[in-house]
Amino acid sequence: MLRTLLVEELQKAFPDRTYPVYVATSGGVDSSALVLAVKDAAMNPIVTSFTLDDRESQDFQAARKLAQHFSIAFVPIYIPTDTEIIRQAVIRNMRKYSLKKKADIECMYPFIYMIERLHDIGARYLLSGIWADGHFCLSKSGMIHARHSKETFQQFRKAYFYGKEKRQKTILPIVCHQYGLKFCAPFWSTSIYDLFSNATWDELNKPRQKEAIRSVFPELTPLNLKNHVNLQLGDSGIADLVGETIRAIYTPHRKSPVSAYNYLSRRIKEGKRR
Repeated sequence: MLRTLLVEELQKAFPDRTYPVYVATSGGVDSSALVLAVKDAAMNPIVTSFTLDDRESQDFQAARKLAQHFSIAFVPIYIPTDTEIIRQAVIRNMRKYSLKKKADIECMYPFIYMIERLHDIGARYLLSGIWADGHFCLSKSGMIHARHSKETFQQFRKAYFYGKEKRQKTILPIVCHQYGLKFCAPFWSTSIYDLFSNATWDELNKPRQKEAIRSVFPELTPLNLKNHVNLQLGDSGIADLVGETIRAIYTPHRKSPVSAYNYLSRRIKEGKRR
């Protein structure tokens, strides 16, 4: 059922099958499944993934391996590590999209850069497995407090999808629209939320993490896909680089980049008043 629902969501979001679908891929379960769903929908998937321009992260390597395994085109996006490019991009993104939180600022830097580059090569459709984690309750707090009963698990899911607004969820479609791309994140859809609305944590995550996805995409099994790790916690180095760059420029006497982001937020706010 999940596989069918994903295909239906793709067909609704991307009605013109003549355009290829660029799948932003970390090489994890969610985005890898979407690559196969695009093929199921009789559309042409292109795998894309980003990494810093001075290294290759594990996510990037896994995405390239996925593309090679299924003989799919791979478009690499190399994120600049240049200090001045990062500084200008962070200020522009904060000002243009009202970014204030550390996670939003650091995560949106590579995503917006990727969208800009995809626009440059003529992409029209962008697909992402982002927010699929909300169905599976894999955060540290969720694993401690919400996995042990169906009631608490479903409360977690409801709060994740229908609680406080997620800034990145609002911004990504806007950025894509500005660059002429149609954005789709099908794991956020009501149909998939409802599909798991009577499930327990164990039913979705055993015997393997995200078993509900892995079991309906058996073609992925030979790849031995890793469990998902957030961008800020993996080996990409992006969050650390962005944070340290901005901290060193604006608040070098402080240990955390939060002080620098707060400083920039005040400057931007004061500039708008003038």
